[in-house]
Amino acid sequence: MDNFKSLVLGAALLCLGCSSWAQTAGKGALEPLVVTATRTPVPLSQVLADVTVISREDIERQTSGTMVDLLSHVAGFQVARSGGPGADANVYLRGGETRFIAVLVDGVRIDTQNGSGGASWQLLNLSQIDRVEIVRGPVSALYGSDAISGVVQIFTKKGKGPARVELGLSAGELGFLKADAGLSGATGLFDYAVSVAREQSDGFSAKNNAVPGTRMADRDGYITEGGNLRFGFTPSAAHRIEAIASQQHMLSRYDSTVASRDDYALRDRRDLKLQWTAQWWDHWSSQVTGGRSVDQYRTPLDKNYRTETHVDTASWLNELKWGAHSVTTLLERREDTLENSQVVLSGTVGEGQRSDDGLGLGYAWRAHGTAIQLNARNDWDSEFGAHSTGSVAAGQDFAEHWNVHASWGTGYRAPTLYQRFSQFGNLALKAESSRNADVGVRYQKDGAQWGMTAYNNWVSDLIVGPPGSTKTCVQDPAYCYRNTALAHLKGISLNGALPLGPVRLSGAIDFDSSKNALNDADLQRRARRHASLRLDTDLKQWTLGAQLLAVGKRFDDAANKKPLGGYTVVNVDALYRINAHWRLLARIDNVADKKYENAQTYSSAPRTAIIGVRWTPEL
Repeated sequence: MDNFKSLVLGAALLCLGCSSWAQTAGKGALEPLVVTATRTPVPLSQVLADVTVISREDIERQTSGTMVDLLSHVAGFQVARSGGPGADANVYLRGGETRFIAVLVDGVRIDTQNGSGGASWQLLNLSQIDRVEIVRGPVSALYGSDAISGVVQIFTKKGKGPARVELGLSAGELGFLKADAGLSGATGLFDYAVSVAREQSDGFSAKNNAVPGTRMADRDGYITEGGNLRFGFTPSAAHRIEAIASQQHMLSRYDSTVASRDDYALRDRRDLKLQWTAQWWDHWSSQVTGGRSVDQYRTPLDKNYRTETHVDTASWLNELKWGAHSVTTLLERREDTLENSQVVLSGTVGEGQRSDDGLGLGYAWRAHGTAIQLNARNDWDSEFGAHSTGSVAAGQDFAEHWNVHASWGTGYRAPTLYQRFSQFGNLALKAESSRNADVGVRYQKDGAQWGMTAYNNWVSDLIVGPPGSTKTCVQDPAYCYRNTALAHLKGISLNGALPLGPVRLSGAIDFDSSKNALNDADLQRRARRHASLRLDTDLKQWTLGAQLLAVGKRFDDAANKKPLGGYTVVNVDALYRINAHWRLLARIDNVADKKYENAQTYSSAPRTAIIGVRWTPEL
């Protein structure tokens, strides 16, 4: 771990703390407005939360893969994946499970009600994403269930200005091919954006202990394809109606225990959204939104297993502003449906349903360098009744360019329909709940951005799964889901950005303690230390970059008997601007061809080179 220590020492000179702006530093960009932290637009520097905004430029540099690959380099995140981009992945934020991260696409909640729940990260393709907003910390007082560790909101591309075409083509090692195309623009009262993409790779063997020559030792590739359509109508400056539809399909191969069979999984996601935004008076605006997300998973060769989740949401948000004051009210309804043959306790075999009605109230005040934000929400769940959450945050500018802020909040995650109604289900399950405190400091001046956030989060009534599948809950209570665990998630997160002449340096370091509070054991696959550093520089038409990711020791099991060694991976990338409309991109991941695991016996990607070209003419 000497390389990790050197990295930490070097980055500490850069990062005195966790800056909300690290991903948006450099090149004199205007400060963005953030929607996710309050559900209404707020300048990033005024947000009383630990926030990161990932720009389209950052996403393009990734070249390939899914949100899992992008988030692995973002402060607070750790990932564990059983193979390549098509494989199952766990995403941890501040030590919290995947199911503790609320995920939205253009304001539409996406989730699965199968197993322990959480978003299907494999189906979040980078080609259609314009930017990503990340809010760390419990924000259930804004979003209801799921948001114990934070919220990730993905925004797709929006049409503006003259009609514009965007075409991209990439190819690389491991049989990688990617093609995407888009058309966007605005004319009169209408704007539009449509995009399609396809990506495929022969991949590599997901298992690193497979016997050579067997089916398990073959490559486990993937094919993903999808499209997104966004259409807006603005009849006046005060009103806008917007409709969004997207679809994503993935075929991913995985290692089967049946030697003669090359198993594969099919995943599909479909999202629909209709939204009306209105500015009634100078002091009153409202937003009415309806959406549906469908997540389906199938394994045609493995007993033709199929599970499908429908999440339907409707909300009415109002904001009243006068002077330094702002009040928001929210009415929201969510309905979840799970179709799965293992659902047997719901009254309707093969299908489970739940609904939630939420009422939220928020207040914010900012003046003379002082800011206060209060939020409260009550949810009525059809399965376990009422659940109240709240948060309070305050910030103060001091000296010049410095700000200190603190917050306290509660969060919860409702049990999934599978955890309640499947053959391993438990109708007596309670919601998992949390209480968290944050305190942070940040600095911003002339492109330099610094900060630090310390957090302390207790998560109670954690739901643990059955020890195996040899029996069902009906046969033996030991095979039921149950509320037994208590987790203590605490740490210090540091990141920042610093221009050094022609070089832009940015980085993040996290010191985490993710523990089972009942036995003081580390939670599975969560390192106590992880860090990321990035260097960028412009040389005439070139932008050259290098990125380093270092992850400390972890354990693959709850008993901490199976260690996973730490690792350091270096990626490099280059962008060449041929002219105003043509760009050439190249990337090499895992330059040193490091062999490492983030899940025991599962491989990680070897050194891989990719080159691509993008053409963006105006019509």
